[in-house]
Amino acid sequence: MVGRIETLIRSNRLRLALATGMAALGLWAFAPYVTNEVGGEAYVNAPLIRMASPIAGIVATDLPPPGTAIAAARTARLVTARLLDTGPLSALKGQQAALISARDLARRQIAEIARADGRLASRSAQFGRAASARLAATTDAAREALGACEAEAAEAALQRERIEVLAEQRFATFTQRDRVRAIATATGRRCAALSDQADALAIETRAAGRGLYLAGAAMDAPYGDQQRDRLLLRRQELESVAIDAESRLAELGIQIAAEEERLARASAFDARLPAGTVVWSQPAPKGTTVAPGASLIELADCNRRYVEVALPERRMEAILPGTPVAVRLIGSDAWLEGQVASTVGAAARREGAMLAANPDKEARALSVLVSLPPPKSLARRCDVGRLAEVRFPRW
Repeated sequence: MVGRIETLIRSNRLRLALATGMAALGLWAFAPYVTNEVGGEAYVNAPLIRMASPIAGIVATDLPPPGTAIAAARTARLVTARLLDTGPLSALKGQQAALISARDLARRQIAEIARADGRLASRSAQFGRAASARLAATTDAAREALGACEAEAAEAALQRERIEVLAEQRFATFTQRDRVRAIATATGRRCAALSDQADALAIETRAAGRGLYLAGAAMDAPYGDQQRDRLLLRRQELESVAIDAESRLAELGIQIAAEEERLARASAFDARLPAGTVVWSQPAPKGTTVAPGASLIELADCNRRYVEVALPERRMEAILPGTPVAVRLIGSDAWLEGQVASTVGAAARREGAMLAANPDKEARALSVLVSLPPPKSLARRCDVGRLAEVRFPRW
């Protein structure tokens, strides 16, 4: 048995197969470095979202600590104001209360004027009916008196004619004739006066039918109608006051809403924490007082993470944006599909103030930024700062 094993080991075929296998294994191991350009220095990075306080106040004590993953977007209170100046709002509300009182008072007075106007209208109607009835009765009495006077005038005329005939025949004295003439003349004048009075009453009756009352030519409308005219002017003044108060109240409502919104913003600072981020740092400790503009929290945007890899400057022309690359994080066996986002020359100015990872070294090579897909889990802080192996296709 031992002889067979020794013979097998000393076999040229076995030695040739082993050498061929080792050579194939070496070629397989070095093939990726031949067909691809492998970045020497590569690490995962992500931009930072910095949230600053717009107000002066106290940092909230329930801020999420560094390393907290924000899987879903949510709102968090970052700062609470200490003191607020509510004087302007109180002044505006005082003006609003005064205008509301003035408007309500004007409306109540308008309602009272409407009720008084109704009462005066009823009184005026009753007065008109009574005045018309009185004028009708007076007119009828004047016509009756005129009729009686005309009858007396006719009788006086007949008496005068008889006395005239008797006086011519010397059967009546001239004194009787003169007395009868005087009686007839007086009766005719009294009838003329009664006729004029009847005509005047007829004119007054027609005027009363149109709402004009000629009571001795002293006025053309009853007292109730005159009072209604004064109430109409007062009601117009009150309506102007109410309309002006309404317009000013509308303007004050807009000012009060704006002031309340300003106080709401000044009382606390609530920020929307976007999804797919990780709390990277808290420059302001919890419970401390901060001024406007102070940095409160920094979030690493895992949705925009990328790998920064250094390559020789001679590869500048070959690496173009959009080139697909293969990325493997050190310690992981999975390969990720990335894409070249941009390239930065060795002497180009770099701004790293808002980046999660900032290596303390000066790279003197071509810097290529390779975008990565969003991570499946935020538990490892998006793998920011983790070293990676990046392979670029040579051809």
